[in-house]
Amino acid sequence: MADEFNKRKSDELLLIDEIVKEGLADTMDMYGGSRSVGQIYAILYMNGGPMTLDELRDETGMSKGSMSLGVRKLLDDKIIHRVFKRGERKDLYQAEGDFFQFFSSFFTKRWQREVSVNVHAVKQAQPKYQAIIDNPDSSEEDRLEASRMLNKITDSLKYYDFLDVMVDEFQSGDFVQYLNEKYNLENR
Repeated sequence: MADEFNKRKSDELLLIDEIVKEGLADTMDMYGGSRSVGQIYAILYMNGGPMTLDELRDETGMSKGSMSLGVRKLLDDKIIHRVFKRGERKDLYQAEGDFFQFFSSFFTKRWQREVSVNVHAVKQAQPKYQAIIDNPDSSEEDRLEASRMLNKITDSLKYYDFLDVMVDEFQSGDFVQYLNEKYNLENR
């Protein structure tokens, strides 16, 4: 009877774990990561200890190539880590368990990319708009449109400065600490 209870309990825990894993995978998908990469993270997070690529592949049913790409993406985003275990010859991976660190790593990398891509585009476009404005052969309509767009994209640089500040604050940990203290988040 005790074995039957333990089996039921184990099955029940497995089902509950699946709910959490699905939620984590869906969240990763919502924020621009792939669902399969989210599943890898969720499995590592719920496992509680490090796993090899083979163990992850068995758990997810993914191909070795897909698994390697997913793990590499998570390593690049710094939301899983390669860990060392004495006597283990295969690489082991463990999920970042601190969701504040997860958030910071995941989003700051994307914010940095957004800043880089868009500031580069603005810097390329500014002199081109200015050239149209300064060109006496440009039509009045083109000059007005180029001026409007030059002002618009130049104003957008304030937002990218803001994102740079956000990245710095999140990476330093100061902003997260400030929010935790201000709203007593750790004791909720």
